[in-house]
Amino acid sequence: MIRLVNTNDLEQAASLVTMAYPGMQISGEEAQKGFIERLTLEIESENNLKYYGLFNEQNELLGLYKLHDLNGNVNGKMIRIWGIGTVAVHFFHKKEGIAKQLLQHFHELARQENVGIVSLYPFSTSFYQKMGYGYGPTRYQYKLKPASFPNSGDRKKVVMLSPANEEEIVAVYNEFVSMHHGMIERTWHERNLIKKKATYYAGVYEGKELVGALAYTLQPVKDSHFLHHEMNIFEWIWTKPSAFIDMCTWIHSQQDQVDRVYVRTQDESLIYQLEDPKNDSNRLIPSVYHEIGTVGTGLMYRISSITSFVEQTNFHSLERPDGPVSISLFVQDSFIQEQNGSFRLTFTEDCWNIEKLSNSMEEVDLCISISDLSSWWMGCVSLEKLAEYGKVEVNNWHAKQLDRWFMPSSKPVCLTSF
Repeated sequence: MIRLVNTNDLEQAASLVTMAYPGMQISGEEAQKGFIERLTLEIESENNLKYYGLFNEQNELLGLYKLHDLNGNVNGKMIRIWGIGTVAVHFFHKKEGIAKQLLQHFHELARQENVGIVSLYPFSTSFYQKMGYGYGPTRYQYKLKPASFPNSGDRKKVVMLSPANEEEIVAVYNEFVSMHHGMIERTWHERNLIKKKATYYAGVYEGKELVGALAYTLQPVKDSHFLHHEMNIFEWIWTKPSAFIDMCTWIHSQQDQVDRVYVRTQDESLIYQLEDPKNDSNRLIPSVYHEIGTVGTGLMYRISSITSFVEQTNFHSLERPDGPVSISLFVQDSFIQEQNGSFRLTFTEDCWNIEKLSNSMEEVDLCISISDLSSWWMGCVSLEKLAEYGKVEVNNWHAKQLDRWFMPSSKPVCLTSF
């Protein structure tokens, strides 16, 4: 049985998570107590979080997950995007299909709530791709000298912020969300981190309005003296280009104390704003390409309801056909059987509509897996490239044309962890 976890289940939940994620280092008595207090706060507070657990007939907790009910920007349209995290299976009940049951429950709840798209950060990308999750945007990690940042702004405009500025930080963050496809509105958990001063915050004002904010920590450089630091930037947002330049100039001025600045971003164009994007590896990629950073894949998307996704987004802000259009597609989805099969997309009167058809692959315009469809419709990869690599079959239409109608022009950006 899968049900909501309540306060009577928290000792079991803490024990299960401890064994599932030993890297969290919560096995000690004090750490366990602190973790239970955190779970209690999350369960009892009004927020966007819910814990669901799988229990056997003896009420023993065998697995759990955390549901995040989020609001996100999909190509300029704000819709619900659910996230799933803390997927944990009892250490002595592995390989019993518990994770699969938890994912099925999550997807069924999403479909009942008409949530068109869900997301997660995977412990195994291949495991979740088999469940229909497509790769999200890649994240780049740069390790830069402070002198690499532009020095053309006014560093004196950058001021220190505090938890007293929480509402202003949230306001500028959510404005940044409205400007960027893929971003998630500020969450309850992130507000708590501001209150707890988990990082330092620097900000830039224009008049009385906060127009940029940067969350960072300082850490000593390993095997160096106590005045030598690295700056880790966890969040960098701005609604005015001038605020970005001012914050760059402020970072540039930290050369006497900061050796390297870690910047993690899904925006590969950042390097074009820097004087020298090289990291400290001194490595070359043949023939002569200087190493500038590392790249990783993490966030994954899954369309949980093709019908809801089309109805809620209507492929907002994308190019529209000149007249009525009908496109047939065959979606391969072995995990959610209700949306495995044929669909017809039609465009009339400035609106896209979709209907499920009988499962026939005859004369299909597009044959695609649900994982690739999710990545494509979220703007992570083009249909043209999927066709070039033989991942999809496209008939009767040019892939470039379908990209113009269905693929966001920019890749998603997401700073929210869950």
